[in-house]
Amino acid sequence: MTVNILGTDYSIREDKSTVNPKLLNANAYIEFHTKEIVIETHKEPDILNVNNIEKFDAKVLRHEITHGFFHESGLSDFAANETLVEWIATQFPKLLKAMQDTKCI
Repeated sequence: MTVNILGTDYSIREDKSTVNPKLLNANAYIEFHTKEIVIETHKEPDILNVNNIEKFDAKVLRHEITHGFFHESGLSDFAANETLVEWIATQFPKLLKAMQDTKCI
């Protein structure tokens, strides 16, 4: 799967933390140089994680895509701001619904 972020294609793939050490302390990461988003593979609910893996993985992917938008916009300082990126990733579905409800997009 790929996603186009401001004209740049990023590949999206899953991997396991047992194989990829970059996932040992993260649910996902984005590589700006190779244009790749890597997400931890989740197959079943985990007591240390969440019960709804699909919703969790969607939020994680939104988070990494948000990093990509900041980076591709030339706003690398914001791309590194985890608080801002997480806020956008969490609130985006609500923002989108408000925009759709008011027909301003």
